[in-house]
Amino acid sequence: MKLYLVRHGQTEHNASSLHQDEKVELSKQGKKQAIILAKRFSKIPIELIYSSPMNRARKTAEVINKKIKKEIIYSDFLKEWKNPSEVIDKSIDDPEVKKIHELTYKHRDDPFWHYSDEENFFEFKKRVFKFINLLSKTKKENILAVTHGGPIRVMILLMMLGDNINGDDFRKFKSTFRLDNTGITLCKKENGYWVIQTFNDHSHLG
Repeated sequence: MKLYLVRHGQTEHNASSLHQDEKVELSKQGKKQAIILAKRFSKIPIELIYSSPMNRARKTAEVINKKIKKEIIYSDFLKEWKNPSEVIDKSIDDPEVKKIHELTYKHRDDPFWHYSDEENFFEFKKRVFKFINLLSKTKKENILAVTHGGPIRVMILLMMLGDNINGDDFRKFKSTFRLDNTGITLCKKENGYWVIQTFNDHSHLG
């Protein structure tokens, strides 16, 4: 099985380093990126598309599908990590936002702690792991999943290290491995094990 993990096209929130909710749409640049990405996938034998139902991922998947015309399955397992409502539309550099994230990080090893209505890392990891398990039930060999930076990183960590990953693992991975909008990560399952063949390939953007 080949699994192509794709981060959605750019949004204005991405460009401005703002936290975003489910409703945020692709920017003009993001739409252009999605069209370029669609041309690339027209040359790849995709059999099935999974997509996060969040607008920015959904629209990216729909643009791709205008070219390849395959079934799209929208899965909540592929949604971005849910932040506290208090940080939505605010900059990642906002002092209050930083305090919330610092407090969340302080409690990173507590599977029951929440600041407010967010997912903690344990809940997020469990949700993404369900998507990996879902893949084992399909007979398709070439699958595209349009999602977000968080789920892609967690999937890679789960494939590499198994279910024992923690918040520190994710934090280190995120700070080291950048994911560009519409970057492609190719994972291949061989003899029951996952192999990461490419990470964040965005050569289609020039």
